Parts: sequence; C-alpha cells; structure tokens
Amino acid sequence: MLSRVPAFAALLAAALVGLLGGCAGEDLSKSNYERTTVPAKPGSGQADVPTGPITDPAVSLSALRTVDPCALLSADPTADFERVGEPSELEWGACRTELRDAGGKTLQLSLELGESLVMAEQATGNVEGLPLVENKIDDETCFVTAVTSRAPSMGIGLQVQYSGGEPCGQGVAILAAVVRSVRADPPTYSPAPDSLLPVEPCDSVAADTVTGVLGDEATRQAAGLHMCQFQSGRSTVHVRFHSGYPPDPENGTRIDIGGVTAVSEPGATDTAECDVSWQHRAGAEDGDGEIVSVSYYDFGEDVTKDDACARAGEFARSVVAALPSR
Repeated sequence: MLSRVPAFAALLAAALVGLLGGCAGEDLSKSNYERTTVPAKPGSGQADVPTGPITDPAVSLSALRTVDPCALLSADPTADFERVGEPSELEWGACRTELRDAGGKTLQLSLELGESLVMAEQATGNVEGLPLVENKIDDETCFVTAVTSRAPSMGIGLQVQYSGGEPCGQGVAILAAVVRSVRADPPTYSPAPDSLLPVEPCDSVAADTVTGVLGDEATRQAAGLHMCQFQSGRSTVHVRFHSGYPPDPENGTRIDIGGVTAVSEPGATDTAECDVSWQHRAGAEDGDGEIVSVSYYDFGEDVTKDDACARAGEFARSVVAALPSR
C-alpha cells in the first residue's frame, strides 16, 4: 500500500477546506458558564507577532523528534482536567487524548509536534514568544499552532474539539503549557541505538543520488519530524520514517536494495507513482516495527510507473546505506 500522509496532517488539510477564520478566547477549563470576553492573559495569543528568526534549540526538529507526545499530554499541560481514558499515539510525534473539564464538558485534543501544513505568514499573535497561527473551523473546533521554524514552515500544532467551550482560547492555553514543557524537561522516547526516531531523513540520501534522479536543480526540505521532500520540476520524492507493520509482498514486488528486501508497489492511478518500503527494525509486539517508505511521484507525460519504481528504488538504496546498522 502506498505511503499515506501522516494522520494529523491529513486531518488538518481536510478541516482547512471549511476554514472560517481565526479566534482567541478565555480558558474555560474550570467553568460551565456562558462564553464571555475577558482581557488577554500571557500565552493567550493576544500579542505582537514575533518577526525575527526562530533559534530556540528546544523547538528545533532534532530536539522535537524524540519528545514523547502522549507523555507530554499526560503531564502539566492538561493537569487541570479529568482524563477520559489513556492518550493514544497516532504516529511518532503525534498523540490524541480526551479530557473533561470541571463542568463536565469534553475536550478532544490532537497534538502534532512537527506540523508541516502551518503557514507562518498567517500568524496573528504569539504563544510563549513563538508566532501563533489560529484557525477556527467551527464553534467547537480550532487548530492552534506555535510556529517553530520559518524555512521550512513547521510548528507544534494542536487540534481542539470543545463542545460548549471556547476551543481556540482553551487550545492556546494548553499549547502555551506544551511549549513551556518542551523548553523545560520534556518526556522523551527511549530509542534503541539503531532506531530511526532521532534520524534526520533529509540527510539519508546522498547528493549524487538526488541529482542523478531529480537533476541539478533538486531541492530537499523537511516535511515533518520524520519525513523529507525532494523536488524538481514535476517530480517529487518523499522519504518517511514511521512505525507500522512490515509491507505486504502481495501488494507489490520484492526487490533487493543493497542486501535488504523491500516491497516495490506502483500506484493505482494513472500518475507515474511508486512506493518502496521496508522494515528497518522489528517491533517488540504485534509485528509493529520501524518502517522506511520512499515514495516517488512524477507528473511528466513521458514517465511510466516502471520509471517511477526504478527511481524510487535508486533513492531506497541510498537511504539503506545511510541508516543506522541493524
């Protein structure tokens, strides 16, 4: 099966289709009263937009890669709420949890530590000194993002669903606490020495492979904590590290990529696309492990799916050679 867009990013993209505008409000975590307007408080997003470079090492891609989002949401940022069940990890760096405020209203939170769909130029305020982007979808749903990088545009994103409350105001308050926790002493994963968790995917492909497949004008740019996008003209390659089950050979063809067996799977559409995936590290339970996916897309008229699979395979061989030894 072709590599999917990370869960949180797909959710945000779908929600933004119905985007209504920005918002900010009060913290209603301990009340069940009618909504009212209150003076802005520190961390509420009501402040000047920071315009300088973002150089805080605590929110850099390398620092955020190993932060455990579910442990983060189980600590100080949500301490004022009753927990409804345990947080569930969506993927590396992303977690969902459900809470209940003192008035009995439910909050559903989805945290993404490496949101790549944020547009830094749309910031309307700041949260803990970082540019803040707020997107109110409807009366119950809001996306708030603390911009952590301008080039590439990246942030710590939080989706809030809060029926009967102020989703944007509460979202900004929780996001501010998340940023403070990340800067203090955040909980982290404990990756094995050969894990892909701390690895920078943009460094996993040799320069001569990039130019050989995409040409001299090719660019590379982070597209999340664990994904890199390589692009030139009508051709795009994504290299993604993620958790999951081993690729099923029945969905494609087994190929050798430098002593490692991968599955090459052409796309099902008319587009010249192909995905080459393999398991880098076996998981401790249920077959879930660490997966590498190299996805090639080309919208040129003279490029075939066989071409796409061959080029994805070239990238995959370069990635294998750069990864930690298993």
